Amino acid sequence: MREYRAVIFDLDGTLTPVRSVWQYLHEALGMWEDAARRHQEAFEQGAIDYEEYCARDAALWKGMAEGDLKAITDRIPYRPGVKECIAALQHGGLYTGLVSTGLTLLLERVHAELGLAYAIANRLVSKRGRLTGEVKVNVVHDRKGEAVDLFCGQFGLDQRDVITVGDSDGDISMFARSGFSIAFNPANEATARAATLAHHGESLLELLPLLPLGPPAPGAGARRIS
Repeated sequence: MREYRAVIFDLDGTLTPVRSVWQYLHEALGMWEDAARRHQEAFEQGAIDYEEYCARDAALWKGMAEGDLKAITDRIPYRPGVKECIAALQHGGLYTGLVSTGLTLLLERVHAELGLAYAIANRLVSKRGRLTGEVKVNVVHDRKGEAVDLFCGQFGLDQRDVITVGDSDGDISMFARSGFSIAFNPANEATARAATLAHHGESLLELLPLLPLGPPAPGAGARRIS
């Protein structure tokens, strides 16, 4: 059996029951049924690319207090078993990371609370506590595999040393750049087929018996957040 040394998770829909923090914010602010839904439909239909999709969504929040949006994301819960699963992996000496097309508003909390070695997501730009309406896209929907490459480069890992876990078609490129992958409650058949295996369940602890875990990785404590 190959000695896997790291596990990289998706965030929205995988570690949390909320499939999109973007949509969650729009719904909480009463914006989803107007422009925000149209932006998503335009992206899904191929009328705009992902960067334009993010830019249009971020523009809706221009002038709002960043702290107000963060307070909304702070209400998003974890799936059952998340903290216990991550702690078990870290206790076994594995690097744990997070790659998300969501927002650092949520990711920063999760990164700190779970003590992850690596975390990257898209960042809303703010000045003096107010959102400018701009966004720094660090992770593109169908190019999450590039973040796996960054992760491997930082920790000196081969892609084949990495396990990835996600739930949607946005995670397929991440699956392709890892040695083993799990589609956890996959959103569609394409996602399920792209992973090494698919699993439907409630608690992230259900994944532990499915993971082909190897011996501890030395020095698995360094951290990075983008």
